[in-house]
Amino acid sequence: MKPDEILLSDLSRIFLGQTPPLFLLEVVARAVLFFVMIILAMRLLGRRVASQYTLIELSAVIALAGTIGVPLLDDKRGLLPPLLIIGGIVALQHLLGILSVRNRRLDRLLTGDARVALSDGRLDLASLQSTALSREKLFSLLRGRGVQQLGQLSRVYIEPSGALTLVWSDTPNAGLAIVPENDSELRAAMRDNEHRVCMRCGQLEGADFDAACRACEASQWAHASVALED
Repeated sequence: MKPDEILLSDLSRIFLGQTPPLFLLEVVARAVLFFVMIILAMRLLGRRVASQYTLIELSAVIALAGTIGVPLLDDKRGLLPPLLIIGGIVALQHLLGILSVRNRRLDRLLTGDARVALSDGRLDLASLQSTALSREKLFSLLRGRGVQQLGQLSRVYIEPSGALTLVWSDTPNAGLAIVPENDSELRAAMRDNEHRVCMRCGQLEGADFDAACRACEASQWAHASVALED
């Protein structure tokens, strides 16, 4: 389109583009067809896709979205190629699912392994770094699950989908408080003067301990905290 043909007052071009108005009805029909196809494809891909994605499942969903984008609005594109692509994606997903059930090594290669993010109230900093999960993001997710301090937990696993699995400790200890720092009133109520914790990883030590952290070699310490009853 030439520059002199672009006019802000040309509402027909702005809203309809260069296609005839009748094509709008075809766009609606295409959208309904693709909507039905996506629902069917998601059903065929399995229930896990509807809840939490693995890397393979997320890739399949993105491919489905990319497939329908152009032919949905382009009157020069037919619907058969994207429908064939959708069918191929569904078939490939099912094939990978069958193969991964039979071959555990392939399953781990496709989905990844669960990582231990916390063990007995202490953070595994290497796991957090390898999964690109920051401490503050982890703390935010744990607060959403009702955790007040890390000593309440025996294990925290980062699943391949990115979800967290919490194993609560049967004998909770004092630990690093994860409530927001500006909630000074709650932090004061949770304070345990008999223990100190490493501010970096949550390693628990006695009140008189004043050396570098045995787990991460950090040197910043804070009073430990205990969880308050609901």
